[in-house]
Formats: sequence, structure tokens, C-alpha cells
Amino acid sequence: MNSSSTTIHGEKLTLLPERAIFWESRRILIVSDLHLGKAAHFRKHGIPISRKIHLTDLQILESLIQNYNPSRVILLGDLFHSFENNEWQDFLRFLSIYDNVDFSLIEGNHDILDEYPTALTLTPLLELPPFSFTHIKEESPYYNLSGHLHPGISVRGKGRQSITLPCFYFSSDHALLPAFGQFTGIKKIRPKKEDQVFGIAEGQVIELT
Repeated sequence: MNSSSTTIHGEKLTLLPERAIFWESRRILIVSDLHLGKAAHFRKHGIPISRKIHLTDLQILESLIQNYNPSRVILLGDLFHSFENNEWQDFLRFLSIYDNVDFSLIEGNHDILDEYPTALTLTPLLELPPFSFTHIKEESPYYNLSGHLHPGISVRGKGRQSITLPCFYFSSDHALLPAFGQFTGIKKIRPKKEDQVFGIAEGQVIELT
């Protein structure tokens, strides 16, 4: 098994190396920060970034849907990086293929399109006890899951060598998901002793703290 798992308030969450969470009892797949269209944003400013980056992200999402058969996919914001372009059309075609799955988008700071497809349910907050879902961490009576920060953790090897890995972060009252999109940065976090951190490396999820 390349995945790992943790239990929050009696609910098992499977942590996937593709940077997603599968909530088993509710058959819900949770991903954050795809940033579709970011490559086109760079191309617009003269930096030749291939569109294939985002097509790969959609292919990975497609494989997760096929493997786990979720009834719902929750997107924790920043689905799209900027204004409408070809990458957005790719996602519309993707939605049309999986019209049997309920897609919910938690609105993020980059989600600024004027119009979204009816197949995509938009909301700033989603509460499914014992969890609440937001893009940016918020206080909640439920355990909060969010994205936005693209969390990563530094792991030191022998000598002075170190590497920063994308990670899942769990504190006593909230969790942060890594960015699902491959063309995103990483912000290093500093977990407390009692926190749980799972790094992602070489296709595996590894419990680090």
C-alpha cells in the first residue's frame, strides 16, 4: 500500500500519494488547489509552460475517480488559476464525462470566473459533520479541512542535505491538504510536537510526525 490513513472523530481518512484524501464512509474524494489555467497564465506573459501539465492533473483525478468510485468530489478551492482559457474547456469536458459524480467547489481566492457550469456546485463553506470544508482555514464547530497554503515539510538526510516534501498536516482542530496541481509551489510548515504530518515522496505517503 502506498497510501496511509488517519482517523478523525471516528472517521477514517485515506491519504493518497496523488495528494488527495478519500473519506471512506461517505465515499467522498477530497482534493485542493488544482490551479488549472496557471500554465496559460504564464504563457500569456511569454513563459512557455506546456498545457500538458494540467492535462496530467486531470488524468490523475480521472484515475482516482475510476479506482475509488466516489459519489462526490470536493474541491477545496483554487480550482482555476485565472480567467477562462483552454484549460477551463478541458475541465468542462472532464465534468461531462463524470456527470454521475457530484462535484462541489469551495470557492478560493483564485476562483474568479464570472460563470461556472451547473454541474459544479459552488459554496464558500461546506459542513458535513464531523467535518467542515473551506479553502482557507476557518474556525468551526467541526474539524476543518482546507487547502490554500500548499503545505510542505523539510526532511533532513545525512549531513546537511534536506528536501521539502508536499504533505498532509493534521492538528487538533484542522487539517491542511497539499496542492493537487503539479504546477504549484510549496510553503514549509512548522508542526507542533502533537501534530501529525504525512509527507509524500516517490509515490508513497509516509507518516513523519
